[in-house]
Amino acid sequence: MKSVKLAVGICMSFMLGSSPHAAEVKYPERAVTIIVPYSPGGGSDNVSRAMARYLSELWGKSVIVENKPGADGLIATNDTIRAKPDGYTLLVSIPAIAMLKYTNKTLKSDPLTHLTPVSTMAVGPTAIVVKGNSGIKTVNDYKKYCADESRNCSWASGEPFTLMVGTAMMSSMGLLDKVTNVRYAGTSAAVNDVLGGHVTSLVTGTSSVLSHHKSGDLRILAVSSKERLPELPDVPTYAEAGLGDVAFSNNWYGLFAPAGTPNEIKAKIADGFNKAANAPEVLKVLKPLLLTPVGSTPDAFAQRLAEDQKTIDSLAPTVFKE
Repeated sequence: MKSVKLAVGICMSFMLGSSPHAAEVKYPERAVTIIVPYSPGGGSDNVSRAMARYLSELWGKSVIVENKPGADGLIATNDTIRAKPDGYTLLVSIPAIAMLKYTNKTLKSDPLTHLTPVSTMAVGPTAIVVKGNSGIKTVNDYKKYCADESRNCSWASGEPFTLMVGTAMMSSMGLLDKVTNVRYAGTSAAVNDVLGGHVTSLVTGTSSVLSHHKSGDLRILAVSSKERLPELPDVPTYAEAGLGDVAFSNNWYGLFAPAGTPNEIKAKIADGFNKAANAPEVLKVLKPLLLTPVGSTPDAFAQRLAEDQKTIDSLAPTVFKE
């Protein structure tokens, strides 16, 4: 009898000891797709591609970036929501995703309720930008220039986030009713129209316009960072330029998965993006764009999202009147 009990005990010990390994989630086992809701060349695209290249090497599986612009990011968002919650279809978005319930009145529910936060990938400042040879060199120049309604000034926004920032900015300058907003389906087209002189100015993330600023084709008038950026020592902060009351002015790039994605898989994905955020080859791409990689946990990103949602909810009724 004792020998039987001993044999059973050994068997149970073996089973219990091996169970953690048996339950370990293997991820990824095939290609991973990251959907970007904006055109190639913008901040979301740059961050995604830099990290995707690193993760392809780290994971030994292809990490594919797909650009699906349109409908203020809703096309890409819906494609992600419809995907299987297994971690193989991910969405990169910016704070605009928390505004979809305000920008699209046909929605029956907030898309965020069908997604789960995975990681804050990177953060970066926003900027107000004009054409390099416009003669507008400061925010005060801009205010004086556009105060004359005969000039038909306009400002471009590539998505709802910069629409919110820009609206607060124009209000701060007393130009809300004097400068027309022109909305675009992505930042690249907006940049091109400022370069072409079709739009007076642009409110956007600095990563999308930095190279044009350095070439002289565009001029960054001010940035949303707390202090002047070492890469742009001659460009004042919003506060220095008299725009210190512009709310919710910094940008983040966040990673989402379909709701129902297992926590174990989210943790593995977040760990991969944390490693990517600290990889020299990723920093080499993002630092010149004035972007700071983060690579947060799902819980940390969820907390950031909840805090930003409060600000968005307070500002949205004023910004999204249509």
